[in-house]
Amino acid sequence: MSELPEEVDLERLLEHIEETNFCRRLFREGPEEWEVLLGPLQGDDATVLEVGGERLVINMEGPYPAKIGRKTAIIHSAADVVVTGGEPLVAFDSVQAEDEEQAEEILEDLHRQAEGLGIRILGGNTQSHPELVPCVSVTVIGRLVAEEPIPDGTARPGDKLVFLGEPVRGEVGERVRRARVKFNAFLRFLREGLDISAAKDASRGGILGNLLEMLGKARRGVVLRSMPYSTWTGYLGVFMVCIHPDDVERAAEIAFEEDCPFTVAGEIVEEPGVWFGDRELVSREEMIEVFKRLPYKPPG
Repeated sequence: MSELPEEVDLERLLEHIEETNFCRRLFREGPEEWEVLLGPLQGDDATVLEVGGERLVINMEGPYPAKIGRKTAIIHSAADVVVTGGEPLVAFDSVQAEDEEQAEEILEDLHRQAEGLGIRILGGNTQSHPELVPCVSVTVIGRLVAEEPIPDGTARPGDKLVFLGEPVRGEVGERVRRARVKFNAFLRFLREGLDISAAKDASRGGILGNLLEMLGKARRGVVLRSMPYSTWTGYLGVFMVCIHPDDVERAAEIAFEEDCPFTVAGEIVEEPGVWFGDRELVSREEMIEVFKRLPYKPPG
């Protein structure tokens, strides 16, 4: 791997991608009365189930340390629902705290996140005790608004790679604002039927780590022409969207109307690897190693 503006440990990124392989192998089978459209075999951002004709998009996040979860747990979980093609509707939370006062403060911040995103918290579990480690988990459930679920590993050669949104940082109110404009823009992409082949939330592992997973599943490469963020591997919370070239202009118009940052960052290519302009960031050999270490099965 050639030199980057920051030190990148490719092996560490691969270990992050692989660390849940065991559970994805364990939970392969599901009851016959409902159909898993995206699930453990795909290792995607969210799970999509069809139950009684209704398609549900479900994601669970955590446990986060309380100081992080109270700022971003519902935002992060809802982002995975949206990027998989769903509109978030309801949430459930699980909170551990050292005392009731701390629990109440955490729940107030979770409520602010949910309310700002139009999500209703329907239930959960809260417990407090001096010996408990303060932490937060949340589950967000939505309905599929895309015609089909949007996987993260089905990018096509020729697709444009778009970065949507700005890094989700700051206090709760600012994080909610940044998430909301990104959600609004992406949901309009879906409702207008733009041709999106794959999408992923650039969470842990950042742009490069999540690109490795997307490209590893798709057996593709990417030529990057733009990098608007200051880190390749840090948490950003922006959406990485693979979209047909003919729909890029309309996608940009929608993003601008929603006051959402929009960058055409590069193009998906057949050849394995990652390039930034003429610089090779991840070689063909390294990318093939990523292919070998991912146990995922394409949807359908």
